[in-house]
Amino acid sequence: MHEAGNELHSVGPVAIRAWYGLLTQAVDKILPVLILLYLARVLDPAEFGIYSFVIAYLAFFQIVSDYSIDTVLVRAMSQDPGDRDALLRAGLGLKFTMAVVSATLAVAFVGLASAHQTPLRLMIVASLNLPTALGGAYRAWQRARLEIGTLCLQAGLRAALLALGVFAAVETGAGLEAIFASMSAANAITFLVVAWTVRKTVRPGLAFDLARWRRLAVGVAPLMLNAFAMTVSLRIGQILLMSLRGPIEVGVLGAASRVTEAFTLLPEALMISVYPLMAGLHARESPALARTAERSARYLVAATGVPVVLCAVAGNEIMKLLFPQQGVAAGPMLSVLAFTALLSATGTVILNLLVATHGEKTLSRNTFAFAIVNLVASFFLIRAFGGIGAAWTMLLTSAASQLSLAMLPSTRQHVRVVLGSAMRALAAVAVAVAVGRVSGLSGVELVSTTLAAYAAAILLLRVCGVEEWRLLRAAVAGSRGAAGAERENW
Repeated sequence: MHEAGNELHSVGPVAIRAWYGLLTQAVDKILPVLILLYLARVLDPAEFGIYSFVIAYLAFFQIVSDYSIDTVLVRAMSQDPGDRDALLRAGLGLKFTMAVVSATLAVAFVGLASAHQTPLRLMIVASLNLPTALGGAYRAWQRARLEIGTLCLQAGLRAALLALGVFAAVETGAGLEAIFASMSAANAITFLVVAWTVRKTVRPGLAFDLARWRRLAVGVAPLMLNAFAMTVSLRIGQILLMSLRGPIEVGVLGAASRVTEAFTLLPEALMISVYPLMAGLHARESPALARTAERSARYLVAATGVPVVLCAVAGNEIMKLLFPQQGVAAGPMLSVLAFTALLSATGTVILNLLVATHGEKTLSRNTFAFAIVNLVASFFLIRAFGGIGAAWTMLLTSAASQLSLAMLPSTRQHVRVVLGSAMRALAAVAVAVAVGRVSGLSGVELVSTTLAAYAAAILLLRVCGVEEWRLLRAAVAGSRGAAGAERENW
């Protein structure tokens, strides 16, 4: 009873951090979609396709200097608070070094990757996005300290600078080079502002600390391989389309992909605050770790199911509204890719859970194996069916990858907890999509019928019930209490 009380008592602070995490991810996920919507209307289809290709291509190199290092920094800082500041400086030095190497490689191989359809000068400018993105290390530092509100402010600053820069580049007619230059400028200015703001708390600087680099490398190497494999699964379709079909079809697939990637807002937002907690629970060998993962997966799949069912039954209408030039061709791709958002919800929990429990080596090997399958299958299906072939390949290989983790001895215990908790929510999605497809309706009637069917399925399948209602009330009460305490302290 005491343990349950403590759990409910802790819901308030977690809820506040989750809301800040949601705002942070809203900025990180929604803004790129808004920029894409804007550019899809002001650029011609071929130019928009080149922009989409460069974004997809850069993602392969960002995993080296951004994603993998930042994730390991959060874990190391959460489990060793006493060394947190030194790890920050070491992480900055490592990120900068890897970013310079990555940018050089990105420029060197862009001709081969794009069949020489991407100008070299444009790629040089775009590659500056890598060494200027050092702010990620400060984001890791803030996450480890559970300063999610400050993290949200940092994301907001970068978003404002980025939106202003892209708008100015388009309005002045400066072209794609200026658009990518504005992205680098937003990264650099945000990093400098954050470093100056927290300088009294943590001394800024790039440390070339080989001892800590080796410590980080133990976790970075498998995560880097895993992130690279994930990026292959997500982006290889756009890379192959550039060579096999040309930039216009890259833009079509890129538009549909970017919409579905926005659906990862909730999973990644929750993991901003839950991942450090998972790492701490594992270090204490707490049984609450499995319960945290189970609830996270169930709630995230249920929430993500709302946009998924809409895109699955009304993909054509949605894409015509969002992307007038690409909508007709992109609609079927969106209807398929929407289901990858459900796999992204479970996959995000699986990824963070396995990293928190030091299972990243098995995770990376599994992901890499299915990335190879994805690469081979994409080549043949794109040649035969174009972008829709790439969409189906991404969906099927993502599902197979998670099922494989559920069968491997070293990961099945954790992964089955996650997938098992999501099954009822997945069934509710299937019911709603089936109702929408057979209804024969369109427009507002189709949307309302599909959402009503989904809500009914959620209740009938008991995806959410009394326990969730109690947790919601505790979260609201805890949030109000914590907010009141903060006002008193202020």
